[in-house]
Order: sequence, then C-alpha cells, then structure tokens
Amino acid sequence: MSRCLAERSIDHVLLERGEIAHSWRTERWDSLRLLTPNWQSRLPGFRYDGDDPDGYRTLPEAIDFLGNYARAISAPVRTHTTVTSVRADDAGYLVRTDRGEWRCRTVVLASGACNIARLPDFAARVPPSVAMLTAQSYR
Repeated sequence: MSRCLAERSIDHVLLERGEIAHSWRTERWDSLRLLTPNWQSRLPGFRYDGDDPDGYRTLPEAIDFLGNYARAISAPVRTHTTVTSVRADDAGYLVRTDRGEWRCRTVVLASGACNIARLPDFAARVPPSVAMLTAQSYR
C-alpha cells in the first residue's frame, strides 16, 4: 500500500505499534516456514533474489524480507507508535496515538490477518485433557 501511495504522490504515514514486521517477530513460532516457495515471495516492485527459489523462507528470512522492502521503498514508518483511537470529524479523521495526534482525510486499517483467534463452537465440548492451541498461542 505504501509504495502505491508514494507512486501517486499521496502523502501518508504508517503507524506501527512495534518494529517493522512486529507480529512476525512476536506472534509466530520460531520454526515457522512460509507455505509458498521463495519465488512467489513478492511485494510491489520487490521480489526474492536469493539462490534458492524453490526453498521456503524461515521466520528470520521473512522478517528480513519485510524490513528490506520497507527500506527499499523508503516507507514512512513510525515505529513504537500505538494507536489509541480513531475518530471521524468534519475534516476527516483524528488519530490519537501514544506519541501524539494525526489529522488525515483517509485511514487504512491494516491490523493483520490473525489478530483474533476464532475457535469453532464445538471447542467448548472438547475435554480439558485435550490440549488446544491457536496459531497465536503455538510456539
């Protein structure tokens, strides 16, 4: 999204509660490997350039890929900035963070794909002796 906005000369900022690739650093298991081969790892204008195109990235490699992409496109990331509220007003939006306020015409919310675990209803009937883990709690 940032690269596409920059290409259109649209001023923007990315507010990140932690570091770049925060959820990859803190909410994934250490032995994780991506499910797609390296040659399929692409972001706009940025792709895998290593010597193992048919391999599968490790967690540290995936984190590096995201960080390298952010640097390559000069993404305007404000790290360690937690959004505390977003409110619509006549001028657009007021975004409050733990590091100040932002006024903007548009907000894109990108909180990630796996932030809230959803257990199926039948999980309530599984005996306590059976261990149940979500993708977020698995380490």
